[in-house]
Amino acid sequence: MKTLRFKGDVRLALLVCAAMVVTACGQRDEAADESAATGMAKVPVTTSSEEARAHYEEGRRLADNLRFVEANEKFSDAVEADPGFAMAYYMLAFTSQSTADYFDAVGKAAASMGNATEGEQLYVRQLVAIAENDQAAQLEAVSSLLSMYPKDERTHFALASYHNGQQNFADAVTHYEHATQINADFAPAWNALGYARRGLGDLEGAKEAFARYVELIPDEPNPYDSYAELLMEMGEYDESIANYRKALEIDPHFPSAYAGISINESLKGNPEAAQAAAEEMLAAARNNAEQRGAMFQSVTAHLYAGRIDEAIDTAEQLYALAKEQEDLAAMGDVAEYIGDIMSVTGDGAGAFEYYMLALENRLEAPVNDATKERGRRTHLFKSAIAAIVADDLDTAKARAAEYTVSAEAAGSAFERRRIHELAGYIAAMDGDNEASARELAQANQLDPIVLYWQAVANRELGNEDKAAELAAMAAYKNTISPNLPLFRGQAISLLQDLEESEQLEAE
Repeated sequence: MKTLRFKGDVRLALLVCAAMVVTACGQRDEAADESAATGMAKVPVTTSSEEARAHYEEGRRLADNLRFVEANEKFSDAVEADPGFAMAYYMLAFTSQSTADYFDAVGKAAASMGNATEGEQLYVRQLVAIAENDQAAQLEAVSSLLSMYPKDERTHFALASYHNGQQNFADAVTHYEHATQINADFAPAWNALGYARRGLGDLEGAKEAFARYVELIPDEPNPYDSYAELLMEMGEYDESIANYRKALEIDPHFPSAYAGISINESLKGNPEAAQAAAEEMLAAARNNAEQRGAMFQSVTAHLYAGRIDEAIDTAEQLYALAKEQEDLAAMGDVAEYIGDIMSVTGDGAGAFEYYMLALENRLEAPVNDATKERGRRTHLFKSAIAAIVADDLDTAKARAAEYTVSAEAAGSAFERRRIHELAGYIAAMDGDNEASARELAQANQLDPIVLYWQAVANRELGNEDKAAELAAMAAYKNTISPNLPLFRGQAISLLQDLEESEQLEAE
């Protein structure tokens, strides 16, 4: 399962961290601290209320199975029973259904740290570091956790998830495997291991991990959802849809299964079926975030079908809905995506207007200063893209230089990869395809747009085999990326041209 609520590195961090909850529950005492110091204990949970503990344990079970809406309700009950329950606030943050609720829970978790053990405090520090976009502090917190509790599967999960967020999939696999060795029945680790192995290109290893995940919790929807996503990545669209339907038989409200069906139908070339799945998703929505997720799926279904006007019209309706719901952060995300659509159509000026609107909303949103600064950096990146689309090389270079300084000083790994992305595009504008290919190879290799332009640069260099490989990846991999519908048509056309060229040479 992937979430559509957040974008980029924040979305990934929130997805993987939801299972980093601690495993053992107990009041703080000297024996627990001593056993932790010897590396024999699990991280304890501190609460003054047995009622709160019961809600927390049920919420943890639901969160482990990625039932975030129901889990969030249980964690809300836990903090109502014990308003000083740090770990319940921690989990409220990771299961939140809005940006405002997320930051509210982060603040309350930090304020409650004095009630918790050192291990719990490290979890909260990790949470705060994510909210502050401080990846060094995040790594320090999870590394300290692992040092204190090396036999707790969730501390290995925490460090693995950090590496996963850096696209350091080899180290992620190592620690997810450690988690499964400590506790072979720890289902979240098998799920995450499947995704990490997939990141390494080990699709058979990913399939084995997901099979174990299904075996452990066959009555939960997410194992079938995760396996369906792998099948979609492998091009087995009908079998993927069947597994998404299995997930929905278990939980008819499971949103990512509807999204997966819609994407599969788009990839199969069935636009009406894709829209029907988005409508099913909307009918099953339980809250504002799920409503918006369903409408976003409708936008992408239009894009896959090449219906640009309908996509923009639906996105404008989505923006109006977010405005009605008074969710400024969501308004910023939607405005940015409309700008992305306009960039693809070649309207650099129109794209820039929407990128400005996205920035305005993000600066007004109830988020912390670090998130607003990230919003400013995102605007610099996107406004450079708009200048590139407008063929304004001088402006593009100036904005890219400003973005580079900012991202190098305070950006995440995700943001630093974007430095290479801009450099690759600008090099292409300068006619330096060798530099373009080199820079784009250091950008985000999970982004279909980056892969497409890498393919273009390699074709210009005469590296047609490499270009075909990259074009195929751009067209058929990273199937849940919101960028895939923006450039898939161009990637398929490029791949067809390369194949025709190869056939002509063979003749």
